[in-house]
Amino acid sequence: MSCEFNIMESQLTAPRGLIPGGKLVLSRLSPGSSHIGAPAPSLKLVLEGDERYEIDGRSIAVRPGDFLYLEAGSPCIGTNRTEMTGLCLLLPHDPEVPANENGFGGDALLGRAIVMSTGTSGVGRFLYSCARRIAERPELGPELADLLVSKVSRAIGEPLGESRAAMEGLKVAKLSTRRELHRRLERARGFLHQHDARAVSLAEMASIAGLSQFHLARYFKAAFGKSPISYHRDLRLNRAAALLAAGGKSVADVAEATGYSDQVSLSHAFRRRYGQPPYMWANARRAS
Repeated sequence: MSCEFNIMESQLTAPRGLIPGGKLVLSRLSPGSSHIGAPAPSLKLVLEGDERYEIDGRSIAVRPGDFLYLEAGSPCIGTNRTEMTGLCLLLPHDPEVPANENGFGGDALLGRAIVMSTGTSGVGRFLYSCARRIAERPELGPELADLLVSKVSRAIGEPLGESRAAMEGLKVAKLSTRRELHRRLERARGFLHQHDARAVSLAEMASIAGLSQFHLARYFKAAFGKSPISYHRDLRLNRAAALLAAGGKSVADVAEATGYSDQVSLSHAFRRRYGQPPYMWANARRAS
């Protein structure tokens, strides 16, 4: 069954019902509020502007480059204070299938709704790339709708599982505090993924997360297994390795593209991570 596609340019005055094959919506909205149905699991991605959702008594903000995963349940209200462009993907839902096999089914730890950065997962990056293409060329919507439904339905469990593991790592007694900490840490992690071409200081990350440097360093490692600086260094080295493997760039060019002061600094960091200097590693990849 094909996924429907449409363009939404006015706020919804009443929730809409279930679409068996799923639905993809490009939203281009002026400031206002919509009454949004949630008959099936859905993802709501913001490209420009921002949105705030009132879901089961919780107020949840979604910023550009983030997406909200919302489990099926009671309707909610979405409000944008400025002009907003985004994408909504209503996933197919079989009422005969148990909730925890359709999505995470209102997991007691994650809750019914969770915000994630598009940059921190493969499915998030794919969703963001498709959303950008559809926003620029809406005629691609019908063509990409089925692909998006298929890929997101299969892959959304990975970032949800990672988020659950991160929350489990946060040894905080109060559930609402744990969820809020995860939201702030995920925002900082998304920022690191967006800026893998330069160094980012702990102070800058702490400002993005709205935490002190001490608490950011402590909770980030508890959630993601590495300190923020180590996590970001690995992202930059991954980028360096990808550029070297693609060929066409010198080690000096790659150092500049990943925010290292010179090729010597990159070479030292690269050798510690990969066991070889960059030029030897790249030559071995091209020879294999």
